[in-house]
Amino acid sequence: MLLLLALVIIIIGNIIKFKSCKEIPSNIIMHNQILKKLPQIEQMHQIKLLYVAESGSRAWGFASTDSDYDVRGIFIRPRNAYLSIDKPKETFEWIENNWFDVGAWDITKALHLLRKSNAILFEWLQSPIVYQQYAGIQKELFELAQLYYQPQIIVHHYRGIAKAVSRHHFEESHASKAIDEPIKLKKYFYLLRSLLAAYWTVKTGNIPPMELNQLINILTTDEQIIIRELVSFKADKDEHFTWLPTDNMQKLITFLWQETATQLAKRTVPDSEILNNWFRKILDETDH
Repeated sequence: MLLLLALVIIIIGNIIKFKSCKEIPSNIIMHNQILKKLPQIEQMHQIKLLYVAESGSRAWGFASTDSDYDVRGIFIRPRNAYLSIDKPKETFEWIENNWFDVGAWDITKALHLLRKSNAILFEWLQSPIVYQQYAGIQKELFELAQLYYQPQIIVHHYRGIAKAVSRHHFEESHASKAIDEPIKLKKYFYLLRSLLAAYWTVKTGNIPPMELNQLINILTTDEQIIIRELVSFKADKDEHFTWLPTDNMQKLITFLWQETATQLAKRTVPDSEILNNWFRKILDETDH
């Protein structure tokens, strides 16, 4: 009886262990699954997906072995949806499985956020992994973004992420405390990339690139080497891997925090008529 009970416990344990382990699909398999799902989403929501791209660590350039796929997009509805007294739903989210989800914004919401200098949207529009797009729309939207962006809003956004990720290590003052305890390496990359994006905008006055390997071009050669080595180190680690930051990385993070604690001049930007005209053009072209 005891032997049977022990056997049952072992079997149950193995089942739980098996279910808790993710079988990692290949990039090609996932890419094909995502492409297959997009027409289904369009039909279900009665929309046209104008732009669909990867966001998150896979697009940033420092995915872990078990990173999921964060698919983000912009959609447009038939013309009559925008002529109704009830405002159409501006967002949707499709959670397919443990490996990928799709979230998208209505084009009117995207344009409102573009006018407000939304850094998340600016990242989407620079994604190196584009699953689907209406002819030339990525280029056109990013050109509009360059007309309306405000450097200070971008810097504030990325410093806010850095502060949220690091919690008590960054205070309201320009000073920062060293992270003297293990931290998830994934989390540390969020911190690093956010501060690099803020630093890029402070130094250049421009919208920061999405990919880490472009952001680090603004650093010294030695700093670039350190970060590239850390990216290589992270490549075979899962998302739960913890790591104690090195002295060199601590100094770089402190430098970036201090250098981005500044006020940038407000840019003069156009009124909304350019965005209105562009929206009407896309609506005319897609409303069939």
